[in-house]
Amino acid sequence: MVHSLYETLGNLETVYADRIGIRYYDEEKQGVVEVPFRQYAADLRRFVAFLRSRTSDPVGQRVAILARNSYHYVICMYGTVLAGAVAVPLNIGKNWDEIRYELDLVEPLCVLHDGEYLEWENALGEVYGDKLQPMDAFTAFEPAMDVTQVPDLSAVAFIMFTSGTTGRSKGVMLSQKNLFAAMPAFLTPFEDVRSQTGWNTDEFSSLSCLPMFHISAMTSLVSWSVTGHCVNLCNNLKYFYRDLGAMRSDVMAVVPVLLKSIYNDVKKDRRDRLNGLRVLTCGAAMFDPQMLKNLMDKGFFIAQMYGLTETCGDGAWNSSQEEKYLTSVGHVDDSCEYKLEDGELCMRGDPIMLGYYKNPEATAEVLDKEGWFHTGDIARVEEDGYMYLTGRKKNVIILDSGENVSPEELEKLVGKCPEVKECIVKELGKKIGVVVYCEEEHQQAVRDFITETNRTLPLYKRMSAVEFSGQPLPRNAAGKLVRR
Repeated sequence: MVHSLYETLGNLETVYADRIGIRYYDEEKQGVVEVPFRQYAADLRRFVAFLRSRTSDPVGQRVAILARNSYHYVICMYGTVLAGAVAVPLNIGKNWDEIRYELDLVEPLCVLHDGEYLEWENALGEVYGDKLQPMDAFTAFEPAMDVTQVPDLSAVAFIMFTSGTTGRSKGVMLSQKNLFAAMPAFLTPFEDVRSQTGWNTDEFSSLSCLPMFHISAMTSLVSWSVTGHCVNLCNNLKYFYRDLGAMRSDVMAVVPVLLKSIYNDVKKDRRDRLNGLRVLTCGAAMFDPQMLKNLMDKGFFIAQMYGLTETCGDGAWNSSQEEKYLTSVGHVDDSCEYKLEDGELCMRGDPIMLGYYKNPEATAEVLDKEGWFHTGDIARVEEDGYMYLTGRKKNVIILDSGENVSPEELEKLVGKCPEVKECIVKELGKKIGVVVYCEEEHQQAVRDFITETNRTLPLYKRMSAVEFSGQPLPRNAAGKLVRR
């Protein structure tokens, strides 16, 4: 197992040089471009040369990236770290106030962009015009042949901004040591795929749809480079089916909206649209167990994973294809220690973040003096070692009676009503309430469903206030429902 991006670079130039490392659909050429690992490595060296042209000492300098997924994005992000600088991928979906805050916080050496954000927000050019650089600027440079190992693999290499449901985002500082300590968590499930199915995972390709500011996309790209597998890049979900059809992919990390679309294709006997897709990795979102079970019955392998940006995506994985474990995030990973403290999952080990950038107070709230990271997730671990998440500590509603209520538990129940498009449970006037987004003509059906659901619950958990919205509920830049 390699332990740094520098070691990975060496493998790209030798062990995997002739393999295809990245594919992407080129809009101008109206076709797929295949990049062998040899070219991938040369472009990484070109980026190092570019960054050195911007400063005599790139070590520790922050390089912000504000763009959609692309091959150039990959080169910019990992080339930055190879040069000894700090990669700061930003969420292009955030508004200018949020982006301005994050840029001002990290004080970047340069801001690499594809022009899209600048088109709708002129203020970016007004404030950071002298630091803006096009994503493809590195292509004008010759490869730097004197790239060396970064002396301190424990130094900050990435700043990944979280998108909390309240307040300003926090910059999670991650090192190469964090990243490669977490690597077994991303590779082990595919050993399970091979052993349980007999499929030759050595020939797998992965479709990467999640944005690269997301920890799952970042770690997946690195893990597939470590093993010499090809990643097919999708830069926009609106082109999902086009890209999937043009680039055969065996594996994909899915979010709920994509899973539903895939499920509908399978249900309607449109499997040909999926072009060989057969392994789905699901994060710790609340996926419908019945939907997962139906996909398994149709020949899909479902791997569920749990991890946070603060844990470099590490946490737990569930490769079991047994129905009884469908609601579990799986067994905890050997790379960390785990404990439950008043029901809250705590983790300690090499994958745990260095802290929040320029925010020691927030760091101290989640990282204690003994090195335990308090995840904020309420969990339970059964005797067979399988872990289940039951809610978020900060979201827990504490009643006057002293009883604790997990809103996520109730939201899962209400979400079973077919008329409900979205819902969020929270305290409404000292009562447990639920806000539901649905069509106006379905409101009475939803009320009736909640009434029936309440009859199955203890008195203290019953939802006694119901409000309706005719519009989708507010979400933050990461797509999570806002609780307020």
